Amino acid sequence: MNRPPIARSKYNNSDVTVIAVYQLGGALRYIHLEDVAVKAAELSPKAFSWKKYPDRISLETVRISLKNELEAKIKRVLGSIRHGWMLTPQGLSWCLENVSTETNQSPIEQIYKEIARIKKSEAFNKVTAGRMAEITDDNLKAVLRIDEYFSPRNRSERILAFANAAVIEPQLKLVLTTLKQRGFIDPEVEL
Repeated sequence: MNRPPIARSKYNNSDVTVIAVYQLGGALRYIHLEDVAVKAAELSPKAFSWKKYPDRISLETVRISLKNELEAKIKRVLGSIRHGWMLTPQGLSWCLENVSTETNQSPIEQIYKEIARIKKSEAFNKVTAGRMAEITDDNLKAVLRIDEYFSPRNRSERILAFANAAVIEPQLKLVLTTLKQRGFIDPEVEL
């Protein structure tokens, strides 16, 4: 679906790259830099093109915009060139508040599917029933869909996706707290 460019006066380059990550499904998975660049150029063609060759996308402009987000006081995205880029819960909240609902439908539908999956899990059912002492590590691994073979990057992607789903469904924060207490989430990570 080809969307019209967004208003430049309302958003700066960092805002546009965050919106691009969001629209590409970055609330639930890491998005490659080149995919973000194509989407950002679609949303704001002049801001992300070369000066001399305006028909070409400037990866450097997109990379710098995303890197600036990493240095911001409130990080809206996390990632790297190597691993890709993903929204933080603060980034998802910002997108939900600032991006029009007509462009929100596909990413929101994906998040609601994830929420429905989580709500069917044993971990969620035990937390909401007040039986937190009965939650096993296997219950928590199942709700995150991870095992001992997952790389740290894939593990962080699943945890961040879960935290993003909790932005929309606050009941999930109880499970998120349990995950943090059990050491599934680094205590210094802000979610």
